[in-house]
Amino acid sequence: MGYDVLTTGYVSMDRILKIQSPAQVGFTSIISNKDNSKINYGGCSINISAALCELGKNALPIIRVGTDYEEIGFKDFLVNHHVSLNGLTKIDHEYTSCSYLVEDKEGNHITLFYPGAMDKKYYGELNDNLFAGTRLAVITVGPYDDNLAFFEKCKKYRIPLVFSMKLDFDAFPRDLLWDLLCYSTIIFTNETERKAIEEIFKMDITGFFKQGNADIIVTTCGKDGSAWYRKEGETVTQGIVPAYQCKKIIDTTGSGDAYLSGFIYGYLENKKVSECAALGATLASFVLESEGCCTNLPDCSKLMTRYEKYSHSL
Repeated sequence: MGYDVLTTGYVSMDRILKIQSPAQVGFTSIISNKDNSKINYGGCSINISAALCELGKNALPIIRVGTDYEEIGFKDFLVNHHVSLNGLTKIDHEYTSCSYLVEDKEGNHITLFYPGAMDKKYYGELNDNLFAGTRLAVITVGPYDDNLAFFEKCKKYRIPLVFSMKLDFDAFPRDLLWDLLCYSTIIFTNETERKAIEEIFKMDITGFFKQGNADIIVTTCGKDGSAWYRKEGETVTQGIVPAYQCKKIIDTTGSGDAYLSGFIYGYLENKKVSECAALGATLASFVLESEGCCTNLPDCSKLMTRYEKYSHSL
């Protein structure tokens, strides 16, 4: 029996540093948040897997961690979110990858990243047993060798692929990017990523309905919601789903991964594309209302209660 979803991508132990004045060489910036040493567990593959596991899906991240992963609470985090450790490899004499997010008073971020155990030099062969029988795979930003190997396993086992680019051309150089876009069943981008793809390949992103295997393409548009496109035979249908109106947005970090997770949940439940997009918007709203990518993930009951109220307003 395979997994509902396999994910790959960087792990990140995030620490958020909020500063009141711009960071400049030669000047001291005062950190305003007293919880600046608190670890927010995440990384795209973790955000997606944790969200789906909270909703009752069997999602497995294929990741590497350092020998510190128990000490820093990451193992407990995974267990508490019902995430299996079967895809985890521990690297001796190394630390788990981490990020420092420097946030100014306008909410803009500078991200500093230490790859640690996720560094490409620690790449190892992937276990075929993890792929056999799996329903869906999600590839996000990660080391090139890991991405390529994950992609090859998906092709070997004919697993439908969900692609989320994150605008990283080290992880996805042009040729691999083209191959992934052509193979993927579902393509997710934000507006900036979509524009970059269209400029690189000199075509509208919906051209991948003809060039490749895409059935669904989604572009998230921040506060303006999301636009979706669905291939149905020789025609393409499309729609726009507005963003869920949060009472107060606390932190936008991880909201894109939350949207993708909600969408995939709907897809696995055989929902219509418009319903999948609405579920994505609903799940994203929970993450927007709290600091950290995984601190406010809902279970299925909470998600569907909010979704029902939201969907009636559409």
